[in-house]
Amino acid sequence: MSGHPAEIQAQLAARGVQHVYVDGGITIQGFLRAGLIQRLIVTRVPVLIGSGISLFGAVVRDIPLKHIATRQYPSGLVQSEYEVGI
Repeated sequence: MSGHPAEIQAQLAARGVQHVYVDGGITIQGFLRAGLIQRLIVTRVPVLIGSGISLFGAVVRDIPLKHIATRQYPSGLVQSEYEVGI
């Protein structure tokens, strides 16, 4: 789908969709700015990257997160799940 996050959310809600998986830096940034992310899973791969683009880009305010769980995998990958504060 394409469009403004609020429009996408409204279209999906009209179809009865209650939960979606949002992926991609720019896409997530838009949904965060629109206040449409309730849960956030951050996956870390055990590689340090020297430079790059900020994962969530600039945000207009701090976004409080409540830690829900952290899982680690034999490959070294670590996932932390958070509830996004209001």
